[in-house]
Amino acid sequence: MRSLSRNHAQTIADLLGKENQLSRNNRLISPEQLSRINAPIETARTLPAETFYGKAFYNAERKNIFSRHWVSVLFDFDVAEPGQALPFELCGMPLLAIRGLDERLRVFHNVVPYDGCLALLRPAHGLERIETPFHGWVYDLEGKLLATPYWDGTPESNLQSLAQFDTDLVEVHCATFLHTVFVSLSREPPSFRDHVAPIARQFSDYDFDQVAVATDTSGRPIVPRAVTNCNWKIFFDIDGPNVLHEHFVHSDYRKSSLHPRVSSNGKKTYREIIDGYLIGVGFNYGDFVETYGELDPSEPHLGRDGKMPYQAAYVDLYPAMSFSIAPNYIEIGINLPDGADKTVDRRMYLLPASAVTDENAAKREEVYGFFSKVAAEDNRISEAVQKAACSPVCSERFFSPFWDRMRHQFHKWVAADLA
Repeated sequence: MRSLSRNHAQTIADLLGKENQLSRNNRLISPEQLSRINAPIETARTLPAETFYGKAFYNAERKNIFSRHWVSVLFDFDVAEPGQALPFELCGMPLLAIRGLDERLRVFHNVVPYDGCLALLRPAHGLERIETPFHGWVYDLEGKLLATPYWDGTPESNLQSLAQFDTDLVEVHCATFLHTVFVSLSREPPSFRDHVAPIARQFSDYDFDQVAVATDTSGRPIVPRAVTNCNWKIFFDIDGPNVLHEHFVHSDYRKSSLHPRVSSNGKKTYREIIDGYLIGVGFNYGDFVETYGELDPSEPHLGRDGKMPYQAAYVDLYPAMSFSIAPNYIEIGINLPDGADKTVDRRMYLLPASAVTDENAAKREEVYGFFSKVAAEDNRISEAVQKAACSPVCSERFFSPFWDRMRHQFHKWVAADLA
């Protein structure tokens, strides 16, 4: 009996050992790779090249990053009016934004619990209820089931027959900040206030309550959209944390003697921002007027108490929001993956409310013109990095200790989420 017990225990130990070994073998990022990513920046390595094109990595990111963190997905004017609804996707997951008759914006999983079909196929206006396309179930704009025609064979089916099922649309956590809509698919998401607090903390001399959405000469919001054939992490890496590239990639920066952002004695002329999940480069706008142009103190600005703010920045809010700020504008981008090797980028502009007038429309379009030029130059490089990631000689890269502390932090965030 004792011998049998010992053999049984050994069998269990062997099975557990094999299971643990299988788990280790199936890890997308090995402990050794994780150790290299988390090493001091002088010896650290980047995420493995396969993370930029591998389908398994994309699926893991969809689950462990984009389903867990607060993610920017829409602008509030995309669903502006009561009764307006917009189906959209987050990493291929179907969602539905609805502006209720109470004027509140809600986001739901765009799935009918009974038949597994989309609840709404196309954008809609003037709705008072939603009639689903497959079996005609009817929902109010708050996601509550109202009717199930012929469910029990009668035109006015009795909803009590479904009492044991969860039949309402599944709502997801939703919040709005600076006209940008965020969702979290987590059942118990982290604090949204804490998530966006670094923006207010880093730019406390700005008055975010007085901003208005920039519109074109026809009165519509200026919302450029671009598709870049690169992984979202490459897009994120180049957009904000990568400081050194500016002088070599952007023609307007090459013309300025202020770039790269380093003084003649080798001192940084910018500050590194790593605050919560906010990451990027901050600088004094007045130090870079040669690059960006002089400010007219008589024109509207975004400072508190009438004081011109000079702290400017290009930062990203992990995992999908880009944020550029200067005394007279804010540019916000939503940068979402569409598969492993494609990123969809939508941007909008916030200005002092007093500056959003008809006579200033042409000037607002000039601001967009500058950024569209810079974005095109960035996207060309992003796509080149994506192609290079598929080379057999491109495995793990390394960092510049002088320039890349923010980039290193970004790679550590991704690795932690995947590991």
